Amino acid sequence: MEQPNQRIQFLDIMRGIAVIVMVIGHSIDSVLNVDARSTEVFRLYDAVRGFTAPIFLFVAGFAFAVVTERRWTEYRTLSRLLGRRLQKILALVFIGYVLHLPYFSLDKLLHGTRPEEYAQLFQVDVLHCVAAGMLILQVFVFVSRTPLAFSRVIMATTAFLVLVTPLVWSVDVSPHVGTALAPYFNQVRTSIFPIFPYSAFLFAGALLAHVFLKVQQKGEEKRFFTVVVRVALVAAVCGIVFDLLPITLYPAHDYWKVSPNFFLLRLSAVLLVTTAFFRLGTLPRMIEHPVVALGQASLLVYVVHLMLVYGSAANVGLAQVIGRTQPYYMAAGVGIAVLCSMVLMTYVWNYLRTHHTWPLRFMQAGFAGTIVYLFFTNPW
Repeated sequence: MEQPNQRIQFLDIMRGIAVIVMVIGHSIDSVLNVDARSTEVFRLYDAVRGFTAPIFLFVAGFAFAVVTERRWTEYRTLSRLLGRRLQKILALVFIGYVLHLPYFSLDKLLHGTRPEEYAQLFQVDVLHCVAAGMLILQVFVFVSRTPLAFSRVIMATTAFLVLVTPLVWSVDVSPHVGTALAPYFNQVRTSIFPIFPYSAFLFAGALLAHVFLKVQQKGEEKRFFTVVVRVALVAAVCGIVFDLLPITLYPAHDYWKVSPNFFLLRLSAVLLVTTAFFRLGTLPRMIEHPVVALGQASLLVYVVHLMLVYGSAANVGLAQVIGRTQPYYMAAGVGIAVLCSMVLMTYVWNYLRTHHTWPLRFMQAGFAGTIVYLFFTNPW
């Protein structure tokens, strides 16, 4: 019984560290001045921060596969578990769109919104990508008779997504799928994390989880992650070597966003990070507890910190109040302050959820009702 707990703990720690990097990164980005952004140190920092989303997606896929394979039959039937999963997926999509509302007024959204503002509303962020990836994985569960068949479908889909991404990004698919769905495919329309290629990280996490569950039953996790390191190194070498070849199969494209070779390098880094967290096992309790709390409340932290940092249709954030005016040391201080506020929020949230469940639900219902009422009644 100890090994499953260890596995869950290592995933929560990994997710928690990614949350910390995300919160500090977004906070710094919202207030850091232009001069500091022109330095080599910032470029290196920004490159490292770019691995946050792939790690989130990878962990989400890993967790999805673990939960699914442990209760395989229930997730292949119209069960209560499946209903809760579908509700979660719909909630992710809903929250993703709400965060991009250009106005906190239904009337203005319907009658006073410009095309570029609708493009902002329909852009695909990491929440949309996670939701779409989970929905695709659930379809794979339905069509796969066994977990082994499930893993094979995932492997084929991952390879397909990565290999066709440069081609998909070269065309405008909106005439075929509509302007609301086009951002899920590429960045021809406003999009941040389209499913090509970002959902491939989620599928890769699910694939690794399938193999991990098999070796866990044999108690060979350490040996397994030794193999994972070798696979990661091979993937990195292939990514570099393939890029140096004098021939290419694709039209001109953005290497840093769509190249299959760069995907291999990023996947290699994610696999090495995953192995490092597994090897790490635990952290000192004073550090581990808040990190795990952040990891378990990642969705809440994601939503609240974005509203605090960048603002939303309903509020102004640090980006509007302070703006990109601060030197690096002040921006770092803002990042730490926002992170501390998120840790405090998760502790308060967990306390209320544990000790005052019904009052918390009443407060949630009242808050949600107020928000909906204001959204529908705000005139303009």
